[in-house]
Amino acid sequence: MSQTAAPIESENAKPARLDRMRSTYREDHQNPVNHFLHVGVGWPIMAFAVILAPFRPWWALGLFCLSYAIMWMGHFVFERNLPTIFRHPTTPFVMAWTVMGQILSGFGRLLTGRSGRD
Repeated sequence: MSQTAAPIESENAKPARLDRMRSTYREDHQNPVNHFLHVGVGWPIMAFAVILAPFRPWWALGLFCLSYAIMWMGHFVFERNLPTIFRHPTTPFVMAWTVMGQILSGFGRLLTGRSGRD
């Protein structure tokens, strides 16, 4: 019984693409100050904006813009590069969903007591 290469390539294409996106994202976010401005300041403001949106949409829009301004400042001032979203528009969104999935998976492992290597 012979197996064609097409299914194997399509199965491996998604992880390879995600690995390339992750690599690009890490290359664009090497400075620790920029990383903190993203993870410690920008993303929490963005999360608060999403929660606030149904109740105070104008405040949410302002917070959304503020979070991007802070994160972009990290690129322009500390990394001295263009934000990833300008060069690869889908990468930040894919990485955000990937990070959220990893966080939820980690919470799930904490709640179930599994190590994730079972």
